[in-house]
Amino acid sequence: MSGLAALVAVFMLVMGVAMVAIWTIDIARSPDVDRSRGLLRARDRSTGSLLVPHWLAEYGTAALLVGGAIGLLLHWAVGSWMWLVAAGLGALAYSSLNSLGWALADRTRLAYAVPMVVGLVGALISIGLLLAGAVLTFPGS
Repeated sequence: MSGLAALVAVFMLVMGVAMVAIWTIDIARSPDVDRSRGLLRARDRSTGSLLVPHWLAEYGTAALLVGGAIGLLLHWAVGSWMWLVAAGLGALAYSSLNSLGWALADRTRLAYAVPMVVGLVGALISIGLLLAGAVLTFPGS
């Protein structure tokens, strides 16, 4: 594995684990989450939005990132697992950019924008490296 591939793998692992940690803490502690009817019916107090679909997307992104990172770090043989890397990075870029709108809309949420910018920039750079062939290599390449 190249040094760049290792860097991308560590970035993916850190971002995936951080997403799980942040969301788990937020779900458990945030006063903005109305959990009175249970987690499956939890809603955002300010908008009334159902939160489960968003949580599934965030935890799904984290799972893709961790799975792809593990494959890279353990030097798994070229195979069908490799889509985890591209899908995880793409989902991270989307999630980070989409969530920036929420973070920048209210000054009290500005601290959340920092990891979102890190996620977006890191995902875009990693995708660029992936497309350039610096992350995944195929036999004979």
